[in-house]
Amino acid sequence: MIASCESFVTGIDEVDVTRVSDVDLKLIVVAAEVNYMGFLEGQAARMAGMWSGYFRGADRQYVGFYNYNVTSGTFETEWDNIYIYTLKQLRIAQRKAAAQNNLSTKGICQVMEGSIMGTATALWGDVPYREATNVSAHPNPAYDSQADIIDDLLSLLDEAVINLSSNIGNREGDFLSEGDNSQWIEVAHSVKARLLLYQRNYADALSEAEQGLDNPSEDLLALHGNSLGSDLNLYFDFLEVSRQGTMTAEDTHLGNLLDPNSSITRNHLKTNESGRLAHYYTGSSINNYSPNTSPDGFFFADAAFPLHTAYETSLIAAECRLHLGDVDGAIAELNEHRANLRQMYPSGTYADFVASDFDIGGIENMTGIQTIEQSLLREILEEKWVSLYGQVEAFNELRRTRNALDIPINFGENLPQRFLYTQDEINGNSSIPKPIPSLTDPVEIFK
Repeated sequence: MIASCESFVTGIDEVDVTRVSDVDLKLIVVAAEVNYMGFLEGQAARMAGMWSGYFRGADRQYVGFYNYNVTSGTFETEWDNIYIYTLKQLRIAQRKAAAQNNLSTKGICQVMEGSIMGTATALWGDVPYREATNVSAHPNPAYDSQADIIDDLLSLLDEAVINLSSNIGNREGDFLSEGDNSQWIEVAHSVKARLLLYQRNYADALSEAEQGLDNPSEDLLALHGNSLGSDLNLYFDFLEVSRQGTMTAEDTHLGNLLDPNSSITRNHLKTNESGRLAHYYTGSSINNYSPNTSPDGFFFADAAFPLHTAYETSLIAAECRLHLGDVDGAIAELNEHRANLRQMYPSGTYADFVASDFDIGGIENMTGIQTIEQSLLREILEEKWVSLYGQVEAFNELRRTRNALDIPINFGENLPQRFLYTQDEINGNSSIPKPIPSLTDPVEIFK
């Protein structure tokens, strides 16, 4: 019988002819972009929002998440999204694009890699990078330091700008941007400005910000539609379709700041946040606010979601100018941002600031902060935090500034300082840092 079986299979090709062995560059880029925007708009963003004063966990496991009750298993999906579904696809696409001399497509993939891995190292600290995605060569990829990763990403983004500036090749599969390569070039500079700000390299961060996104019309956005199970805004899908009632916004810090009736409101003679409040939240008072999923809301079904914005870039420039001693320049940058707010929220008020507004007794220094520089810095940081509503980067800002805005702690005595390494990494990668850091251990660059 054994001999008969051997004879029966002799000469049979064991290669699975139904298994896909290659995919067009266009399809790989599409997959990478879908997962890139999915990470920045999905669970990681919701977690960051609950820990940054935007939302409140109201039901099921989100009550625990809101109160920092998380484990190494909580972040499995986000980690996989970065490494399996985004970074791996981006690197495959870059190799294929290089083989085809398609420098434009290679450039956009490099920008996305710089963006998502900069976010990954800000959230987790040291992470696999140089040896990542090549399992056959590196089954236990080393964890690179944040400093090395950021330096590598800055060089990668420089190469991306060169490739995009060449205009060689079409941007295969790119649905995040239209027109020529200029938008992606600006995004590359904006990402560099963010990373350099992490390093407190204010001069170079300012230089990059000045070359980055400077008009909201150029923002890199995740575009959405109204098709259930297909292209809905991910917040809308979570809040209205799959997990109704799980996350609300009652008595959040942001709601209190925007609400004119709150004791800590940021509204005054030069600032009226009524338009932005109505865009961000629904509800009659801070005690029953919810993220706005109505047709005019920030999280409506087809509402575009911000991935990289002129708002953030302009406020990076403002902060850097202030750190470099240019108070007037910082105010000018802040006023440029407020001009954009006037266009976005015409029912509100965003009058230009002058230096005296930040002096003791000024409209932005009523509590008696001792210097113009201190009160101006607080306003820049607060405006940036308000403008990052719903984005992962808000949590990075919270830790980068050592909670300079005094965002309230949801539970206990300490704010979370990182995302936790996943259980799969703990079990399967012998290179994982030891001892494994806890939720309240700061990452190196934000110490």
